[in-house]
Amino acid sequence: MIKITRLRKSICLEFRNEDMQGNLPAWIFMPIHGNNHWSLAIIRIHNDVAMLAHLDSFQGTHDPKAIFHVLRTVLCLTMPIDPTLVLTGIMNVEQQQDGHSCGKHVLQMLAGAGKESERLDRCFRGGA
Repeated sequence: MIKITRLRKSICLEFRNEDMQGNLPAWIFMPIHGNNHWSLAIIRIHNDVAMLAHLDSFQGTHDPKAIFHVLRTVLCLTMPIDPTLVLTGIMNVEQQQDGHSCGKHVLQMLAGAGKESERLDRCFRGGA
């Protein structure tokens, strides 16, 4: 089980950083660890809409609905975002063939995220 309380507290502390001066970041990449497994959440904020994606190389290990719930709650508590304008999507990624390479897969997803912004946008529109 993912430590949702700890995750929520750490996100709140990060987003309440005074250095942001009211500017919302366009992209937030958040590696998630739970059940001895790493996956990746991506948050895109564009035109007052928050889009949350979950990328998991070993699907079924993390519950994306629980992750989306925590991220949506934290975003709406810490940023001027309307909860009705939070979209979610699960992005299909290459699946690992073993039980130990999830960290490598998360790093590869992070490295390729900038190059794949169009694919990420399709995920948020409902088809990845």
